[in-house]
Amino acid sequence: MKTYVTKSGPTKLDRVRLPAVALMIAAFWLFAGEAHAQMGLAAEGRVGVTLPQGDLSDAGAEAGLSFGAELQANFHRNLTAYLGLHRHSFNCDNGCGDLGDSPRSTGIGAGVKYIFHSPGDVLAWGRGGIVANTFGTDAGSGDREIGFELGVGADLPVAHRLYLVPNLGFISHDTGSGSDAQFFTLGLGVHYHLR
Repeated sequence: MKTYVTKSGPTKLDRVRLPAVALMIAAFWLFAGEAHAQMGLAAEGRVGVTLPQGDLSDAGAEAGLSFGAELQANFHRNLTAYLGLHRHSFNCDNGCGDLGDSPRSTGIGAGVKYIFHSPGDVLAWGRGGIVANTFGTDAGSGDREIGFELGVGADLPVAHRLYLVPNLGFISHDTGSGSDAQFFTLGLGVHYHLR
């Protein structure tokens, strides 16, 4: 009886997994040595709408709901690292063709947020980072794909340590089937400083 050994090279996910994890860890420990005593921690939850673009829009996807939760570490007065989970869904009232039913983008994101303007107690910011998302439908989900996210918003104080956070974001990643998932998010979050 003959036995065969097959070799397979690293998958696309394997080639980007280590650099993605390294970037996430680096984002959280950026400036940690000199700022440990001043480091603040915060938690944020947000809800919003998705506005599909590009291939999603061309396939008939329409606005859906967006949910997210993040942990944030403030290492510097103007610089914050974040790590979070998110789920973005899209509606297909008239069908989404090759995308399938109930398309959604789900995954994790990490990056940095920079506070660039502080008129009074309002903190206006911009942010950017990477996402590791799967694109799925009712038929199943694809592989996790690496992409990017950008955003702007403001932290508006409403009580001690509590902020409302209107925000606008853009996310882009591959679906794993030859098309891109690109969409805007428009949302409102609640941000609480733990310390």
